[in-house]
Amino acid sequence: MMKNLKKSTYIIGSLVILPILVLFLTPAVKAETNIPENFNADLDLDTTYIYNVKSFNTSKPLQWYSLDWFAPPKGYANTTPGGQIKVSFKGFYDKDPNDIFNIFESPVPYLDVEFVENRLGNFHTNATFYNVSNGEADMNLLLGYNSFKSGFLIPINNFTWLKQQANAQDEPPYWNATVTIQESSKRITFDFQQKGGFKQRTISTYDKTSGLLVNTNTNVGNYTLEMTLSNLPKFASEETIPSFQISIIFGIITVISIIYIVKSNRRK
Repeated sequence: MMKNLKKSTYIIGSLVILPILVLFLTPAVKAETNIPENFNADLDLDTTYIYNVKSFNTSKPLQWYSLDWFAPPKGYANTTPGGQIKVSFKGFYDKDPNDIFNIFESPVPYLDVEFVENRLGNFHTNATFYNVSNGEADMNLLLGYNSFKSGFLIPINNFTWLKQQANAQDEPPYWNATVTIQESSKRITFDFQQKGGFKQRTISTYDKTSGLLVNTNTNVGNYTLEMTLSNLPKFASEETIPSFQISIIFGIITVISIIYIVKSNRRK
């Protein structure tokens, strides 16, 4: 009797432990990427990240400049409230030699930026700028402040350094600003309020896991842009097993255990 009881106990214990080991010890399969170690290695470069536009200066199109100040504008872009700005990352490469007014060093993200207008509920692409650097995108859209050109993607390996650099943007007399930083376990927000000059006010929030820009509200002069990321990715490291799945797993284990015990007792 004791031998059968011990045998039943070992089998039931194995049935309980095995699914847990499978769930937690199975290695995650990850494709190789060219993402530098200071950025999230699981960032999907094949995804188009869509920002829903709440407000945009529609009095005149936005002039998009390259980092070569002596070159003419690359073109003009416009979106509308209810429109979109779409971002597709192309990879990480050396910083443009003209991008000297930028604290972020190589390699930096490069991306396509597409402006989409909402005209009576219909979406129409207005303009697309291809393979521009994160610094160039920031310079034109004012997602950061001064030389803190955080753009659409920030490194996630050293938030202490990021906060130090953000606070350092208060540079009298021309870039004198109030810098406020709010941080939680999941997000970090940089709030720059210029005291003089053009009176720029930029509030940009980033997801600390992916490094992606989550939302921004920026304005200077007659330029305004407020937008929010609509498809923030969920990474495996953030996911947990839903409680209903756990209930199903242990329910199955219980049923199997009862059947085994019943059959074992009948054999006696």
